[in-house]
Amino acid sequence: MIREKVLYELEINRGKQISGGMLAKKLGVSRAAIWKAISSLRDEGMNITSVTGGGYCLTNDDDTINEQSIHALRKTKVIGSSLIVLPEVTSTNTILKNEYSHKDEGFTVISTRQTAGKGRMGRSFTSPDGGVYTSILLKPNMPLENLSFLTILAAVAACITIENCTDLKPQIKWVNDVLFDKKKLCGILTEASIEGETGNIDYVVVGIGINVRTDISKMPKELQNIAGSISDFCENPPRRAEIAATLLNVFEECYNILCSEDGEAKILKLYDDRLCCKNETVEVYTASEHYNAICKGVNSAGNLIVQKEDGTLTILQAGEIRIKV
Repeated sequence: MIREKVLYELEINRGKQISGGMLAKKLGVSRAAIWKAISSLRDEGMNITSVTGGGYCLTNDDDTINEQSIHALRKTKVIGSSLIVLPEVTSTNTILKNEYSHKDEGFTVISTRQTAGKGRMGRSFTSPDGGVYTSILLKPNMPLENLSFLTILAAVAACITIENCTDLKPQIKWVNDVLFDKKKLCGILTEASIEGETGNIDYVVVGIGINVRTDISKMPKELQNIAGSISDFCENPPRRAEIAATLLNVFEECYNILCSEDGEAKILKLYDDRLCCKNETVEVYTASEHYNAICKGVNSAGNLIVQKEDGTLTILQAGEIRIKV
């Protein structure tokens, strides 16, 4: 417990010297207990410097991510107010559904590596070390047909997170991929549990995976021309704890917007503003068709509007688009 409190104090004072005596006084423990906690944190790989007579400092280049580093930056009331950070999981969505779905709304599972990450349509989501893979538990009071707005919200939140933490201006490829320079930085998967008798939503798990400091060369070759990492485009990429905390902050802001009056229209505006490929030709894939069309935007339900080569407009409720290279 002392260790966690020491880490929290170091995190909120990151880059600054804080004396052992000050820590001991604030936490009501001995200086020896502070030293022991610092030693434990260093053993875990945290870059904590010390200066005789000056105190301890958690350096700005330390990329450790844990509960305390996120809580120190988190400003939310609900989303992520209770969370767990795991170094490796099969899938954060799977862990949250199987072990924590009974928790209150906002409970969050975060990991930096997934061995069995999940994507849309039963695909795998390659999730090597260096990313921030986040699953958020929601218990929304909304009709089932509006569930897609949570995916739309998540895409907007991921975009704004990257915008806030970097100089990048990512875009959204319908329906749930976040791109920069046509490289996929982020994927999203929304899964819901439906009550059998009423047909109402029991809970929803929103999974958001962001490649932050990911070595794309370690991905399968077929993905290396598709995937990208924030570190590929930033000389000094943000810390993963910063990305995680910012995502929670922005997600809660967007969730509150969605739950407000005219919330769906407001979120759709944020989504449409970031939609890529507008008025460009894309490849459309549905369960029964594959054709080229011009991307025109989204309608009030978040479905994609495309214009076929014969000039007719089609509404896509399912399927996917691919960018023509």
